[in-house]
Amino acid sequence: MDRARVILAGVVVSALGALFYNVLPLFLGTAQDYRGLSDPSVGLLSSVFYVGFTLTTMTAFFWIRRWDWRWVTLAAVPLAAAALVVAGKFDTFWIMLAGIFLAGCAFSSLYGIGTTVLGDTSQPARWYGLKIASEAGLGAILLLILPGTVIARWGFEGMMVFMALMLLLLTPLLFGMPAGVDEDSRDDLAMTGAGLPSRLRVALWLALGAVMIFLFSTTMIWAFVERMANDAGFDPVATGNVLSLTLVFAVAGSLIAMAMGDRAGIGKPFGAACLLLLASLFLLAEVASLSDYALGACVFTFAFGLGIPYVVTIVAELDLDGRYVVLSVPAIGLGVMTAPAVGGYLTDAFGYQSILWTGGAAVAAALAVAAFALSLGLPAVRDARRQREAEAVEAII
Repeated sequence: MDRARVILAGVVVSALGALFYNVLPLFLGTAQDYRGLSDPSVGLLSSVFYVGFTLTTMTAFFWIRRWDWRWVTLAAVPLAAAALVVAGKFDTFWIMLAGIFLAGCAFSSLYGIGTTVLGDTSQPARWYGLKIASEAGLGAILLLILPGTVIARWGFEGMMVFMALMLLLLTPLLFGMPAGVDEDSRDDLAMTGAGLPSRLRVALWLALGAVMIFLFSTTMIWAFVERMANDAGFDPVATGNVLSLTLVFAVAGSLIAMAMGDRAGIGKPFGAACLLLLASLFLLAEVASLSDYALGACVFTFAFGLGIPYVVTIVAELDLDGRYVVLSVPAIGLGVMTAPAVGGYLTDAFGYQSILWTGGAAVAAALAVAAFALSLGLPAVRDARRQREAEAVEAII
């Protein structure tokens, strides 16, 4: 799985799978402006997307290594594009919900395949960093060009059609997609028969919980960061430019993760990312000008770009039998599925400050759970590796 064309396909299919998430603030704001939706309604709209996303990825444990990834991709890309067009064209709310639900199912298939492909490489932390950078880079391009061009001329429907065209135009880059899992690329320490030690299984589920909590916290803020600017009275085009700049910072954070790999471990970089996230929330709480808003948002996305490769790598590091890393995708889905609806309720009832406090508490919880998972699981990983090495020596003798 370390071949360049396979890595390229894994990175691109992940970027396509995350396309909707990375333009989520613009999607919510544009839907609200052009369809007259309330905060709870737009929160429900994005949550329904992630219901489809999560329902599909929850089954990935069973099909991800059995179905031909090329055929799944070939079906998912046009389905996602068609669902976006349907959601953008019809004013009826339940039709919008149905289209967004189907889009979630299709996008999750793409994202799950990309996560699995890169998790099977010998350096998942590095390629997860490139993966997140590519996802954010595509989002930055869309956030930069959509507000002043496509949305200004064609509105909400034009935005959705444009995203569908982006999906189709980038599909040729998936030519290197493998048919399925490369068994030779899996860790030699794969535990079969007796399975993983119970302590390690607990650590894995905790690590997956940390992924879910981390994505819940960041999505809650990201989903309404555009509305914060609107509430402060900033120009929509200027806000779109700031949001595109923030994704450049997300790319920078992910590229730093790519460059660092696991040289500083995986716990310490994730801890640093969480601390930066908390600092960004304090900055966003005191916004007096567009530059203040830009600073807080840029620090936020930089920390997110740095943190997500490492929190997923925690799962990969503890996953000796290769079955659990794909579950990081539904963990992500659960986090991002619930966050917009909760955020919509909080903002409607208590204002935007409430999601900053709630998001900050969730970031702190994600850090604590991840640290406990590592302290519990890493000794079990070392013990399992020593046991495997001893068994290999005995077999030779």
